[in-house]
Amino acid sequence: MASDRTSRAPHEQYRLTDFPVDDAWVRKNNESLAEVRRLQWSAGILGVVVLAAGTGMLLYSGLEPWGWIIAALAGVFAIGCLAMIGYIPRKMGSMAHTYATSELVPAIVAEVRPRGLTLLALVDRAVDRSAGTLPALAVRSCEKIPGHDVRVGERVPCVAVVGNRSARGGDNLYQFISPMPVAWATPDAAVLRRLAKEIPAGEWETLRQNLDRVGEVSASPANLLPLD
Repeated sequence: MASDRTSRAPHEQYRLTDFPVDDAWVRKNNESLAEVRRLQWSAGILGVVVLAAGTGMLLYSGLEPWGWIIAALAGVFAIGCLAMIGYIPRKMGSMAHTYATSELVPAIVAEVRPRGLTLLALVDRAVDRSAGTLPALAVRSCEKIPGHDVRVGERVPCVAVVGNRSARGGDNLYQFISPMPVAWATPDAAVLRRLAKEIPAGEWETLRQNLDRVGEVSASPANLLPLD
């Protein structure tokens, strides 16, 4: 029964954040939302293109049966693509809920590029923490993080957005973990300082000691490297 409860609400075992999410600030700064919008646009464009191609094949066939079959298949595919426009944000849920139910984790700026930076985060792949922890390093590329200095070593409190748990359901692993900066949800510097202090000093030190492994993490599957 404990395992069933964990699979329904694993976040209850985790270190959670507690701060007011500024919706206007999120819409302006959260790059995860920008990624969602790009996915929506891609799904919509693909749906329209496929529907147009199916209609074109129907006309080209002179309304022959095979043309109707192709048009029908294209229509079903296009409807699926267009449905994704609404499904993607519903599946993701509100940002306030994501921040409230995702684990607070440490991240540091590991690389600074001319047009962005790379975060290195310390995360845990274990779904059920009562069975032990499975620490790992994760990376995420960002364009900017307001409220933080753009320098290597800058501490950036994040939440770990998880997903893609193994279909087998018995290996207690998350296959995907992406650090999402708290600074994308609030402009309040006091909140950023408070949450950084809530993360144990040992976790920040672990990140510092593994700073030179950012390239190794970036080259690993799903940008996730288990720690020994």
